[in-house]
Amino acid sequence: MNLAEAQIAVLAENQYQELELWYPLLRLREEGANVVVVGPSEQTYGSKLGYPVTPDLAVADVDAADFDAVVIPGGFAPEGMRRHKPMIDLVRKVHDQGSLVAAICHAGWILASAEIARDRKVTCVALIKDDVIHAGGKYVDEPVVRDGNIITSRLPSDLPVFCKEIVRYLKEAPRRRNSAKVLAPSKGRPPVSPAYTHAAELTMGPRGTASADYTTIVKTGERVA
Repeated sequence: MNLAEAQIAVLAENQYQELELWYPLLRLREEGANVVVVGPSEQTYGSKLGYPVTPDLAVADVDAADFDAVVIPGGFAPEGMRRHKPMIDLVRKVHDQGSLVAAICHAGWILASAEIARDRKVTCVALIKDDVIHAGGKYVDEPVVRDGNIITSRLPSDLPVFCKEIVRYLKEAPRRRNSAKVLAPSKGRPPVSPAYTHAAELTMGPRGTASADYTTIVKTGERVA
């Protein structure tokens, strides 16, 4: 596949690990791919350290057929993603059409929830290896693992080999997506960028009045640049 013709989704949710989202996004754009950030909605999401990202598109506005690959960052973002069925469905459908699913760190949770880890050799952050094993994955402690159309890594320090393997895979693989649609950020916005002026402040709060179900609330913090 010509990387300049590839269309790739990078998923976002609150508490994402900063490097695990931005490093693959920028590295794959460097190769000429059309990389869009997809979230449960187009609201702003905050990283573990308060670094904001506003998705280019909501998951409801994309289809698995639009993508040659989906990249899932870790941090605690996968915990939120797996509570949103359309996010899990997108990953499963991208996988099932033969396109690439790349997951790092806690993103192994998404492989488990999408039921695509079974009988596959995978790695992840050691903290969740039991979850991946219970989902049927063949866990190994290696910097990067490629098994068919799944690529996994463990930690931010593995990002260089993780991204190198993604690029190698896409160059070797035939195009699998069935759509010729070229995705662009909604409402004429420019593609999401790591440039920002305000931090994101994350707090926890109830989902509704007298609710014991908590959610992450994102507020715009003080100007930082």
